[in-house]
Amino acid sequence: MTTLLDVFATPRNAASRTQKLRQAFLKGYAERHPGFVHVSVDLGAIHAELPAFDAWDIQAKFEMAYGEGKLDEVGAKRWDALMRRTDQLHACDHLLVTAPMWNLSIPWMLKKWIDVVVQGRLTFEYTNGAFKGLLAGRGATILTTRDGAYGPGTPHAAMDFGVPYLKTILGFIGFDPVEAVIAEPMVLGGPEVGAAALEAGILKAGAMGLGAQR
Repeated sequence: MTTLLDVFATPRNAASRTQKLRQAFLKGYAERHPGFVHVSVDLGAIHAELPAFDAWDIQAKFEMAYGEGKLDEVGAKRWDALMRRTDQLHACDHLLVTAPMWNLSIPWMLKKWIDVVVQGRLTFEYTNGAFKGLLAGRGATILTTRDGAYGPGTPHAAMDFGVPYLKTILGFIGFDPVEAVIAEPMVLGGPEVGAAALEAGILKAGAMGLGAQR
């Protein structure tokens, strides 16, 4: 049975424009994969549960990666919290990441999740002088909305630090292909332009969900 890991950073949830893309993708995915396992990670709600990477987390990581793997009770709990998140990636067949552009990049709670799951020996390794992602055989889809226009050929294309980063970091840990649905501009073109861009994004997200192989 196919498993979809659905990670989203949309604190407004039902009021979020980006959520409309997510719902369209999920509808298409459910049609393509009836009865799929849906693992939902609402980062707006659970970000405080993610490892903070304070001194305890870093000590546990270094002990497991470079030491003898001997953890005290606190370290073991911290390591277990991290492993639960990387295990979700290994258990999925497809990854869905939904987040709007924030300050030309991604919401901070999504960056926190990325810093938790991108871990040497867990989701990537370095051998024979090269990096290798450990999550090969899985695809990923990025869904985002942006108030302005940042696509290729636009005056502000170089200011998009969100989608290129997500494509790079997900590819780094092995996801391939990594595709994106971008609805823009939501605001700067005016209400009618924004509504049309959102509707086009919704249709594309639904089609992408329907076409997802895994």
